[in-house]
Amino acid sequence: MKNIVFLFHFFLVGILFSACSDGGNEEVNEGKGAYAVFLKKMILVSAGENKADVIVEWMKTSWEITLGEGDIVNAITPMSGGSGDGEKQYTKIQLSCNANATMKQRTQIIHITNKTNEQTVDLLIEQDPAFKPITLNIDPTVRYQPVVGFGGMYNPKIWCGGNLISDQQLNKMYGAGGLGYSILRLMVYPNEADWSADMEAAKFAQANGVIVFACPWDCTDALAEQIMVNGKEVRHLKKENYGAYADHLVRYINFMKQHGVNLYAISVQNEPDMDFTYWTPQEVVDFVKQYGTRIRETGVKLMSPEACGTQPEYTDPIINDAGAFAQTDIVAGHLYQGFVDLNNGYVKNRHDYICGLYSRIQGKTWWMTEHLFNDGEKSDDPLQWEFRKWEYCLKHLGQEMHMCMEGYCSAYVYWYLKRFYGLMGDADERSPMGEGEITKNGYIMAHYAQYATGTTRVKAVVDHTGVSATAYVNETNDEVTVVLLNLTGATQWVQIPLAGIKGGSGVETNENKNMEVVGIDSVTSGEGAIVSLSGHSITSVRLTF
Repeated sequence: MKNIVFLFHFFLVGILFSACSDGGNEEVNEGKGAYAVFLKKMILVSAGENKADVIVEWMKTSWEITLGEGDIVNAITPMSGGSGDGEKQYTKIQLSCNANATMKQRTQIIHITNKTNEQTVDLLIEQDPAFKPITLNIDPTVRYQPVVGFGGMYNPKIWCGGNLISDQQLNKMYGAGGLGYSILRLMVYPNEADWSADMEAAKFAQANGVIVFACPWDCTDALAEQIMVNGKEVRHLKKENYGAYADHLVRYINFMKQHGVNLYAISVQNEPDMDFTYWTPQEVVDFVKQYGTRIRETGVKLMSPEACGTQPEYTDPIINDAGAFAQTDIVAGHLYQGFVDLNNGYVKNRHDYICGLYSRIQGKTWWMTEHLFNDGEKSDDPLQWEFRKWEYCLKHLGQEMHMCMEGYCSAYVYWYLKRFYGLMGDADERSPMGEGEITKNGYIMAHYAQYATGTTRVKAVVDHTGVSATAYVNETNDEVTVVLLNLTGATQWVQIPLAGIKGGSGVETNENKNMEVVGIDSVTSGEGAIVSLSGHSITSVRLTF
């Protein structure tokens, strides 16, 4: 009966050994004489506070267990045992383990020493991290497009007379210590008497290092005619007035210059495919080819075709005509008609076409110069005002800006800076913020403006479908910035294994935070960083080298 009990006990011990550990110390067990060993060389414990059992095999000796360096084990029961008896025996000891609150796997060694001959055998304990981080691999040597900047449209006097931007409000977006916007878009008013209306704003922006560019909507009454397009009467620039129209744009450039504003660029026409002033694709090509030199001689870059949906019907003719393309410095267009929903075949085709522009424009850049998001604005039910909801903002403006950057875009410009669906709230009852207060869209824009302006986008690959990331390197190659979108509802930890990091900082915006500071943990000294992303958030990180 005693033999049966002993065999049954030995059988259970064997099951326990194989269930809780890897690799054994069997080679020690074969030695002659006194010994004490752990039956396994290594055990793995979970991240939480827990207990683990370990079996000691010993013969002809007393033994003692000691802790090596580490913070996994806080208690061992028993710490000692054994005797001088001649038969092989087994003792179960219990380890009490602290929780691992870090994102790193931890290790600790414990030692068992047989007191007869002072031989020591080790047991390696490995503990899982609290969460397995997502990995974001960045390669700063693989470089894509230059990133010029981000901003919005200055509210034009002739359309927004009751909703203009004050100096204080402009300072919030473009001034020192503000949101960091770096591009200001102006309207070229058709009447020259109105040109001074935006002058002070443009001068303030330029003084803060901001790029100022302008776009015409109206070719002026004097140069226009009315024609029928698809059954609708629209304004149209007479062909014989092309030279006069070019002079109109040149006069605007020179007027601004005389008053201290050096425009960065000017567009031929805002949305020539619409009815502000309608142009056919060939007319845009002809004008740019014939009069582009006259405009560019002012030192201002020329943008075209700036069509409503950046559609091929307008963009391809400019790129494919050698004369027109030579006079085009920036290929510009808007993203109306969709860009983000790649499950929609039409939208995906447009997305793929637009993202393919950079490879076709021979070192020039393409800019997204207008889009807005206002779903539900016409409803009388506030619950239908989607543009007020944080997740809507993140998954529309946030995701579109990310996808534009991935699509080799060099500048992203929103529509009205100050509007209930814009970057700053106004007095409209639908506005999510009070007049002059920054909206969630405004903070999303600021993440890119502060962390990507004046950089070059570099390769960034993240191993999680719910997290998106773009990365950027500065001109001196001593700083890498990252903008991350967590489109999941759960907190995610992102590990960036990048060697040589000397310091890191970051900010996060979610439903309840606006660019609040987040901690950046180092993986190993100089070998990487870890950042946490709250659910449904945008986070920007700056790493210095």
